[in-house]
Amino acid sequence: MTPPRATPAKASLTDVVPRRTLVIISVALVLAVLGTVLAFALNGGDESGGQDSKNSGDKAASSGATAGGGGKEEDKGAGQDDGAEKDRDKDEADASAGSGASPGSGDGKDPSESGDDSGDSGKEPGDGAESTYKHSQGFSVGLPKGWKYQSTAAAGARFTGPDGQKLLIGWTPTPKSDPVGDWKSQESYMVRSQYKRIRIEKVDFRGWNTADWEFTYVDGGTKYRSIDRGFVVNGNLGYGMMYTAKAAKWDSDERKDAWRTFTKSFKPKK
Repeated sequence: MTPPRATPAKASLTDVVPRRTLVIISVALVLAVLGTVLAFALNGGDESGGQDSKNSGDKAASSGATAGGGGKEEDKGAGQDDGAEKDRDKDEADASAGSGASPGSGDGKDPSESGDDSGDSGKEPGDGAESTYKHSQGFSVGLPKGWKYQSTAAAGARFTGPDGQKLLIGWTPTPKSDPVGDWKSQESYMVRSQYKRIRIEKVDFRGWNTADWEFTYVDGGTKYRSIDRGFVVNGNLGYGMMYTAKAAKWDSDERKDAWRTFTKSFKPKK
């Protein structure tokens, strides 16, 4: 009888492959698995995060391109953005009449800057105007000799005159009913250097609900004085005229005549 053949014992993996090699292979496998997991996770995050980032960029671009948009310029307000125009320095001030209004075009240019926005020579007797400027918003104002239209931006329409004089006219379709209270409220946002209030008070102005805000400040070592007249023409329209001149020239005839011309010749949108 032939004895049963003994089955040879299987060699262990460590007999065939050195332990060091096994360790290396195991580490490599673990790293491969981790790499796959991380790649999946990161790829998923990039898809959603990248899309969110893209959407945010689109929103930001859209906001920048359409700020104050949604209609013709004459239907928009100008002069304030509910606190966004807090820095009144550099004429980025709110010149609207007791507003709280949305900004204008905000692109630094008047979209209707054409023939309708050019001055004409039709000055009226007694107002001291050398020419009359008609703005696309609908208002018009007489300009003394040496004055010219500069630009229209979120704060309103800007004009410049001799010896550093400036005029800013803003408007709003949602005027506040109390211009005095509104000016006092906005005063808390004043950030001009060495600002000093002279007065905020109700004044009589052509039958409109009106308040004056007068103050001084220093810019570039020069002291300036401004008067910001806010007036409500009707429930859907308010204006503000902020006139600025050097404080040293405030009592001059030139300064007085310029302000008289603006207040006497101004005509609101019909």
